[in-house]
This record gives sequence, structure tokens and C-alpha cells, in this order.
Amino acid sequence: MNPRKPIIAMFVVGIAVIAGLTFIPYSLVERAREAVSAVITRPPEVVAPALPVPTPTPPAFDAEAWYAGRGEEPARHGVLIEAFDGTRVLAAHNPDTPFNPASLIKLATTHVALPPLGADYRIETRVYTEGEVGDDGTLRGKVTVVGGDPTFGDISAALIAKELRARGIKRVTEELSVSPEFCFNYSESPVESAERMSRVMQMKEKQRTLAETLPPSHVKPLFVLRSYPLRNILLYMNAHSSNFVAERVGAMVGGPEGIERYLVEELKLPAEQVEIARASGREHNRMTARGVLTVLRALESEATRQGLKLDDLMPVVSDDAGTLRRRLVGSPLEGAAVGKTGTLTAEVDGGMASLAGVVYTESSGMIAFVILDQGNQIAENRQLEDELLSEVVINHAVPRPIATPDKPRPLLPSDSLTITSE
Repeated sequence: MNPRKPIIAMFVVGIAVIAGLTFIPYSLVERAREAVSAVITRPPEVVAPALPVPTPTPPAFDAEAWYAGRGEEPARHGVLIEAFDGTRVLAAHNPDTPFNPASLIKLATTHVALPPLGADYRIETRVYTEGEVGDDGTLRGKVTVVGGDPTFGDISAALIAKELRARGIKRVTEELSVSPEFCFNYSESPVESAERMSRVMQMKEKQRTLAETLPPSHVKPLFVLRSYPLRNILLYMNAHSSNFVAERVGAMVGGPEGIERYLVEELKLPAEQVEIARASGREHNRMTARGVLTVLRALESEATRQGLKLDDLMPVVSDDAGTLRRRLVGSPLEGAAVGKTGTLTAEVDGGMASLAGVVYTESSGMIAFVILDQGNQIAENRQLEDELLSEVVINHAVPRPIATPDKPRPLLPSDSLTITSE
């Protein structure tokens, strides 16, 4: 008999007993769980729903097909028309493609000039005299005019002559001298400007010259002519798309470089989508339809901050004198929009026609629009702009005309010029 068999048998029995004792608790627990489940109904497992990925709803109006249906190459056009508050896009085509916006750059120039200068800023033209005035009203000496008001013209010159006569000066023996930045009726030549001013003033001076030296700072002028308020100058600039005025105003706020820097750093436009060559929009500039719309919104915000409306700075379509005087006449948008045009001849980027602004509506608030059309068919592109804008807007809202007088308002009201003594 093998003495190890009882030991092995006992070992096997022990393992079996331990295994049984181990299994019993788990069995009882499982039976208990089944019994509880029979009485209590557990809520189904909650699974978090997948969050929907927001996708922009495409505008109902297909601008690309609209252009193609008229035999146009869609790639040569950029469009963005949407609610001014950005809640609805009514039409969009190439909104982030850079084009040459031409004179729409003047909207950027307008916006950049307003914050540092203010809507009521006036440009000074200082008038100095040298010599003695005789009893007959003859100044034996000269008159020096210092200033760079880009809107200085016949009315301003006549006011200066009137003020000189009121102070006893009827004639000047020697010369009429002007500063290097002086301009008259939008002439780039200061000497030519002096000649033109002389004909208006009729002081019979011997010569008209460019001042070699200006009066020192401690010498006070006889009087100062203060220009139209900046808001009027900007309205005139935008209504007539005056390149001359835009270049002079732009120079006051850093020139093209300053404007471009402001758009990128302050308005956060992508640097690769902004190029400003001239403050007037001449030559090779680049902006997108979305970028111009950003400028338009910023301009409206700044205008509101200074107690103005957009129609204080931009002409009313078909109502005000200027480049929009005959646009959209007879359409539902007549008198219901303010805007800015842009035009470049074929020599620059193959030609451009552009239009941007705001349409006022009865129930949908303001609708902002930017339309950029490349090509040398300027008249045809302008017609396309008017048709496209009208079609999009009237499909969504009823235009609301802006209350305007029966005749075009004076953009540079002469009674706003003032003369002050120093």
C-alpha cells in the first residue's frame, strides 16, 4: 500500500471543499441580483447624443449661376450681400477672393480718418500780411496764405478777399504767396493755385509765388479760414469719388501704409488679403468683398459713436449729386440706399467696376452689399450690379426710402465755412 495515497486524497477533498465555499457567495449574490431585478426596473442606459456639426446654410440666391446665365465668367466677380448684423447671408460668391476694389478704398480712408480727427474737424488756412496799409486801403507788402485744405476753391478765396477788405485792405502792391501744400480747385500745383486764387480775390498784386519760408510759429496770422467740417469733406469725397480729396485726407492719417496697417491690426483683416497702394483706390489695391463689408460695418459703428449716420458720410443712391446720381433710378431701391462706387480703366487689372453700401428696408433692417466686377466692360458691369442688387434685396425685403429734400442736398454747404481771428 502506497503511504502517500491518503495524503493525496485528503488534499483533493480539501481543494474541493475550498472551491465550493468560494463559489457559494458568488452564487448567492447572483441569485440576489436576479431577485432584485425582478422587483426593480433599472432605467435604460443613457447615451449622450452626438452634437450636430454646424454647417452654414448656403444662400438661396445662386450668384455664380446668375453671372453664368448672363454669359459672364463667374471667377471675375465677387459678391457678398447679407443682413447688416450678419445673421443672414443673402448672396455670396467669391467673398474671400481678393480683387481690386478701386474707389471702395475711399471707405477705408473715411473710416481711418474719423477716429483721430473727429467729424467736426476743420482744416485751417492761415492768412498773414506784411507791410503797411495806407489810407487808401493799399497794403504795401504781401499776403501769405498757408494751408492744405483739399476743398479750398472759389468760395474760400472770395471769403478771404471779403475779410481782407473788411480789415481795410483793398489792394496789395507786392505779391500773393502760398505754402507748398496749398491747393485751389483741386490743382496739384501751388503756384497755379495762387494764380487762380488771385483772379478771384482781385487784389492786383504784382506776382504770385511759392513761399520760400513760412512765417515763424510765434507770428500770429491776421485771421484763419476754417474749412468745411470733416464729415462734409468725406461726404463730398465719397459722392464724387474725388481722388484728390482722398489722397489729401489719407496723407493726414498715415497715407496708404497707415490705412493698410489699420485694416490689418485694428479690423483684423487677413494681411494677405489687403494691399493699399493709394488712399484714393487708384492703381493696384487688393481687398475681398468680405473685407470691404468689414470696413463698412466699422464705419457705421464709428459714425454712430460720433452722432452720425451712414448717409452723413455716403451719398444716397439716385438722390445726391455724384457718381450715384443716376444709378437705380426707377428701381425699388431708388432713394433707399447709400453707397460708394469704384471704377478703374482697363489699364489697371483689366478694368474694374464695384459697388458697396447699405439698403434700408421696412422690416429687415439694413442690408449690406459689396459687388466687385472685373473687366473692361464698365457700363455693362454697372448695369449687372444694379440688377443683381435689386433682385436679391426685393426677394427678401421691402426697401425703405430715406427722407431727402426735393433737390440734391449741398455736399459742401458754403455757410459752414468760418473765419476766426487769432
